[in-house]
Amino acid sequence: MSDGGLYDFVVSEYQQPSTPSSSDWEELGRRLDQLEREQERQREHDQLAVETLRAATSHAMAIRESARREAELTLRKARAEAEKQKTAVERERNDARNELFRLRRVTEEMRRGLTAFLTERVEELRLESEEAVPAPEEQELDQVLGSLVEAGGTSPGPTPWDQTEVRDPEGHGSSSRSPDDSP
Repeated sequence: MSDGGLYDFVVSEYQQPSTPSSSDWEELGRRLDQLEREQERQREHDQLAVETLRAATSHAMAIRESARREAELTLRKARAEAEKQKTAVERERNDARNELFRLRRVTEEMRRGLTAFLTERVEELRLESEEAVPAPEEQELDQVLGSLVEAGGTSPGPTPWDQTEVRDPEGHGSSSRSPDDSP
């Protein structure tokens, strides 16, 4: 068919008055019933889809609300635990600081006491050393005794006392002897 032929066919169909036959009416009735059934099935399907969507939305909202409550509860618990730990750490820090201050006080007291004690002992030792300085005669005696000990007990040579001249009242000079040499 050419383009003109198709046009002529379509125009001729519309121009011819046709009267529907009873079989056409029956066919149209069956077709109408079928379409109404399909429409009803589609409405039921759509209604089921809407109800399912509503139920899913409601369930999703319930899950979201439950999750929100659980998250809030977990957050409150975590904050309470964090606050408890913070309080414990602050208490431990304060205890440690107080202990440090106490140890510093004890250290300072010990330092002052030790300083006073050592100053006192140094002063006592200084006074003792000033008192203990031997006289020159004592130093000579210490030397003689030291040389005796080194010599192994042998009698030493003449000491300055051995050669000291003692005068009697009559004016005669004599050598003095040690008290151990008495006749």
